[in-house]
Amino acid sequence: MLILLLTPDTQRSTPYQQIQIRSTLESERHALDILNSTEFGDFDPPRDQWLNVTGLRQQDGYSWDLLSKVQARAKEEAGFVLEAWKKSDESSPGSGGLGSRYSSPDTIDGTSTNETTSNINRIIPFYQNISGIVNGRWVRSKTVEGHQSHTLNLTALNPLKQYATGEYNRNISGIEGDLRIKFDEKKSEKLALGGSTVREVKADVTIEDETSSGGGWEITLYGVHYLDSGSVLLSTSSDKFAGIFALPHYARSQFASLLAQQLLNRTLMASIVQQEEASRYMVPPFPWSSSPNSPADVMFPTPHCEYILYLQQHIPEVGGATSEEVYRRLAEIPALEQELRYPTGAYLGSVPPLVMSAIVYSPDCGFVLESKGPPQYAQQQGAHLRGPKLEFYLGNAKRIILLFSLVVAAQIYLLMRQMKETSTPSTRSRVSFYTIALMAMGDGFASIGFWTVSMVIDATFLIMISTAFLAFLCVSFFGMKFLMDIWSIQAPERREAGRQMVVANQPAQPGASASAAPTTSSAPPSAAPVVIITPAGADSLPLPVTARRPTDADTIILPPDQDLQAAEAEDTTAAVPTTQAPAATTLGRARNEIGALYTRFYFLLMGTLFLSLHATGWPSTLRSLYANLLGAIYLSLWAPQIYRNMIRNCRKALRWEFVIGQSILRLVPFVYFYTVTDNILFIKTDPYAAYALVGWVWIQVLALVSQEILGPRFFVPNGWAPPAYDYYPILREDDEEAGATMPIGFTDATRDNEPASPASEAKKKGQRTFDCAICMQNIDVPVVSASGGEGDANTSLATNLFGRRAYMVTPCRHIFHSPCLEGWMRYRLQCPMCRENLPPL
Repeated sequence: MLILLLTPDTQRSTPYQQIQIRSTLESERHALDILNSTEFGDFDPPRDQWLNVTGLRQQDGYSWDLLSKVQARAKEEAGFVLEAWKKSDESSPGSGGLGSRYSSPDTIDGTSTNETTSNINRIIPFYQNISGIVNGRWVRSKTVEGHQSHTLNLTALNPLKQYATGEYNRNISGIEGDLRIKFDEKKSEKLALGGSTVREVKADVTIEDETSSGGGWEITLYGVHYLDSGSVLLSTSSDKFAGIFALPHYARSQFASLLAQQLLNRTLMASIVQQEEASRYMVPPFPWSSSPNSPADVMFPTPHCEYILYLQQHIPEVGGATSEEVYRRLAEIPALEQELRYPTGAYLGSVPPLVMSAIVYSPDCGFVLESKGPPQYAQQQGAHLRGPKLEFYLGNAKRIILLFSLVVAAQIYLLMRQMKETSTPSTRSRVSFYTIALMAMGDGFASIGFWTVSMVIDATFLIMISTAFLAFLCVSFFGMKFLMDIWSIQAPERREAGRQMVVANQPAQPGASASAAPTTSSAPPSAAPVVIITPAGADSLPLPVTARRPTDADTIILPPDQDLQAAEAEDTTAAVPTTQAPAATTLGRARNEIGALYTRFYFLLMGTLFLSLHATGWPSTLRSLYANLLGAIYLSLWAPQIYRNMIRNCRKALRWEFVIGQSILRLVPFVYFYTVTDNILFIKTDPYAAYALVGWVWIQVLALVSQEILGPRFFVPNGWAPPAYDYYPILREDDEEAGATMPIGFTDATRDNEPASPASEAKKKGQRTFDCAICMQNIDVPVVSASGGEGDANTSLATNLFGRRAYMVTPCRHIFHSPCLEGWMRYRLQCPMCRENLPPL
């Protein structure tokens, strides 16, 4: 709706624009007349034969001396394909050796045999519709080494157009790079002549080298596809190069030129008529523009290098154990292609990819590129251009997107189970806020990515938008709700840390220590802090700046359990009446914090998104480095939880199924795009980066497992972390009088009330039996005896970490089974017996 409302109405062309339109249409009609009045061989620069159209005149200065060499090189590629088919045909019984009758590249162009090329279609099973995407590597052609390009006079080429700069775009200066071609042959005109068929084709080409920024140069070319020979001829067109009108003169043979001429005579005339009709109401766009999606060329015209492409389709790689099986599968190619285009539900099996060799020729910039592959290069160095047919690509893309949607659904399921598990203030206080925030950030990034791509690819719109909705649901409903719960529960902890930081940063007053004693005796006591009751629990305002600060205060452990604070607040409320104003103030502060949380999250998400979009225009090295760095930061999701476990000395913050499941699910996209060569986004694979990211994630998981088994601070040296209470102390009999670690009732704990044998008494030596007040069962606790030595078995059991994990001793010296007290502390951070506050586990 916004697009419809904000799109301006179509404006009629101005008188000056009408002059330009008439001039353009006149030049197009003139070029079409040249096309109809000339034939193959009339354009021959070595013999000083030229055409009177833009770009093909002698004074234009184009490097047409390379055309004959490029055509010869294209014939060599066709001969290589024909030779490969001859070998396959001669080794297949029952074929009759038909391929041996076509011994030269001119054969498949219909110029060296009396037999029509329609018979070749029955012999060489090329794909008849090449709609698809192929990609590979290109290198500079050795055929034209040492050639010096000419300097062009742009003013002479087009006197009516002023260019903003003299620097050429699309000028490939590298030695090697990537080449990707997307063919569109779904709605195109077709012509049959002399038993041969030719069809219109459009191709979007992306060329990238080591020096190009972004995704490389994107060019749109138009041309013809010879269905019988499997060859394709494409060209760019502009106001300084009549490429499409002179296309038949670039052909490899006279018959191929005639086919292209007959087809283009029909289609070009129809396009010119459409432009004339559209010019009555608006300025019609150039229908053969090589930069249709580049509005900057209209405001700031920049000269571009023009391109002519020669492509040769290779025999489909069907595979097979024997030559008979290969020949049978090749014979099934027409039926397979028919099923792909018009599916009936028949079983397809494996679909052979499109394989093409390419020669890229720029007549004005004077360079020639070739696809990297046999026979000039080994198969390991390059395999020309290959990729899926469009129908197979879209089907595969739908399956991969469905897999990603299942991954997102599994993430939602695991997150819901974790939220249910951490439904109490005590359990939420253990979870790291930043761990969940990193997950939500990744889900938000994926949601926007799926939504954006769904607007571009119509064939996958429904499944893409569904996956985008799932990712949006994961981040906006579940992820943000969990973040808000954690943020609210941990708010008192943050406020207390802020207060302590303020107190620590306050400068000491001179003479304060000397006058401390008299001030204490003479100054009236300071007012008690105002207690505020909020939905999150009880809180207190900070002391005034002029208030006296305690110097020898005991350490107070503030439990994060909000239920406990609410209970204490009820007692305080009964003694000290409160007003509604402080509560309303605190409630408003909580709302402001939640609003600030939303703002920061989405601001960071959009900032990361815009930075990533900007990174697509960086050089390939920087772009790859940024992608790997962003992935490493995102997959460091367990690092904040490891840090929080260490600081709070707590364990069991997250369910293991949540940790393992999320680790696997969030690695799936990285493993797919970094290891699968034919991925749906054609991203360059980087297996080493994939191994590094997978290893980094599982190192974090291993750290969490070690914290669970060996303790949250097993890797932290003493004194590097804040002091924390140890629920698993070593119990010693000689500490009974001091009472530092021995549980209450130690002297009443018996070894065994009934008489026992000497062997049983020796077994029970060094153990005490206590009662667990939660489950009402006995606890057999190993104790270091006063006379026990280092080698004593009971001493080793008592000092062993795993032996001490069977029981837990509270600061108030009550002892319980570890599972019993851990389950209790999930809901209340109070001692079950004396209601003493307990530090977090």
